[in-house]
Amino acid sequence: MIFRKLYLFILIFLSSLSLEAVEISGTIHYERVHAQHMGESSLLDYSNITQETAKQVMVVAIDRSYNLVDSTFTNDKGIYTLSNIPSNSDVKIRVYAKMEKQNKWDLKVIDNTDSDALYGIEGNFANSGVSNSHRNLTASAYYKNSPPFAILDSIYLAMSRVLDVDSNINFPALKLNWSTNNISSGTYYDGIDKIMLQGDQQGDSDEYDDHIVIHEWGHYFERSFSRADNIGGRHGSGEYLDIRVAFGEGFGNALSAIITDDPIYFDTIGNNGWNMNIEHAIHETPGWFSEASTQRILYDLYDNNSDGADKLSLGFKPIYKTLVNGQRNTPAFTSIFSFITELKKVNPNATAKIDDIVADENIATIEDIYGSNRVSNLEEDSLPLYRELIVDKTIGDICSMNYYGNYNKLDNHKYVRFHINKNDTYPIQIKQSNGKSSDPEFALFKTSPFEKVSINESGKLGIEKASLALTTGDYLLDIYDANKLDKACFSVSVGKVTSIKDSNNSDNNNSDDNNSTDNSTDNSSSTNLTGNHTSVVGFSLPDNLFLATLILLTILFIPLFFIRKELKL
Repeated sequence: MIFRKLYLFILIFLSSLSLEAVEISGTIHYERVHAQHMGESSLLDYSNITQETAKQVMVVAIDRSYNLVDSTFTNDKGIYTLSNIPSNSDVKIRVYAKMEKQNKWDLKVIDNTDSDALYGIEGNFANSGVSNSHRNLTASAYYKNSPPFAILDSIYLAMSRVLDVDSNINFPALKLNWSTNNISSGTYYDGIDKIMLQGDQQGDSDEYDDHIVIHEWGHYFERSFSRADNIGGRHGSGEYLDIRVAFGEGFGNALSAIITDDPIYFDTIGNNGWNMNIEHAIHETPGWFSEASTQRILYDLYDNNSDGADKLSLGFKPIYKTLVNGQRNTPAFTSIFSFITELKKVNPNATAKIDDIVADENIATIEDIYGSNRVSNLEEDSLPLYRELIVDKTIGDICSMNYYGNYNKLDNHKYVRFHINKNDTYPIQIKQSNGKSSDPEFALFKTSPFEKVSINESGKLGIEKASLALTTGDYLLDIYDANKLDKACFSVSVGKVTSIKDSNNSDNNNSDDNNSTDNSTDNSSSTNLTGNHTSVVGFSLPDNLFLATLILLTILFIPLFFIRKELKL
């Protein structure tokens, strides 16, 4: 009887143990392949692989029915603990390339070639037992499991540096598209919520190129917290670029060096990769139009090295504050001019040293956000960068040029500033003054708060017109030629079209096209057009009643005169 009771007690005790939860903990790692630099060439060195901790990634336990048992995230040491695992149950540990923290971040690496499947690694099913246990997992470089975790780790490093100077920041959700099938996808930020990354294992793969990953994340940061007027396109360090492109791309390069504290920016492309020294690269075509000058200026403002003209070490916080405040709200297009102007406002004691760093790039003292008072040996018509226009006064000699290249190079886009004093509908006209073969187009922006009002791209040769409802405030026009002529010059008007010589612009080209008095408007190309109007085609009478009557009488009596003469009346 005693043994029977003891047997029942043991059964009950063991049963109670099987109902208790146990812990499974462990450490998650990934393998990072490092780059080897040989002169200006860089390639991935698979003999130099280190094991790194997978920080802040999602870890789950799955039962044999593939139900979720428990979930958590690793800490900054890659350690996880799952506390609600039933004892004596078969579970396996799965790790996702996903980071999620409420009011902080939401990142995931997905396979854009496989229905956006979420990447991960997992172990085998094993019994949880009746006591706490330990399971480690490592994402392998050999089996191509580690790239998604390497990508996340690069971005987490960037987020951590930002959080160090602003603990209240909340990063918008971001998807990272990576696949070994991304052979010709390119690497870029889409301007919304995705970064596309090359994964060509026989050519250009960017998963271990932390500077490239952080550069693209930098564009996401600009769009989310600062402002990015960068129009994109192909670019290089020795090119004369549109000022918006020069700043945006130079910023991305500099940010990657700042975040990693490594000025060697590299891109491994099979055996044909390359690198450049952000701080000490040869000054090739330095200036306010150069992304290389921008990246050197930004990095010198940050770093602790005092060399040459660089006697300043601001650190990251002043740069960050300028980006999210002054640069974000500047009424000019974002450029080195707007950034340095705003940086000096909040760091007045460092003005002289900032100017010295800027001057080392052949850039004269920056006095305002518009880059006023520039003197250089650039092509004629490159300066001034911004032209000012008064409503109802036409200006001329606004010339787009392709001397330095197409689309996003210096002088491809011309900027015009104007102010609206009264809420109304205004006709805007861009008309070619040196022929009729260009395709003038324009984008209109209101500057406070800075927002795009309209893009006007009708495709009409020689002229672009629109009638737009505008409210009181300052505006910027971005004017360009879609046909990419070597040089296309335009007259520009907001409101009435007037003779240029009557618009206090007698120094401009007074050709027949510039003296046009065509006040008709055309809404066919406007993406944000309000208010109705009638296009005038053919002959139109003047508004003055006397002149209109005189013209009509002349038209009537001249034919009668010739008829009378012919009939010899």
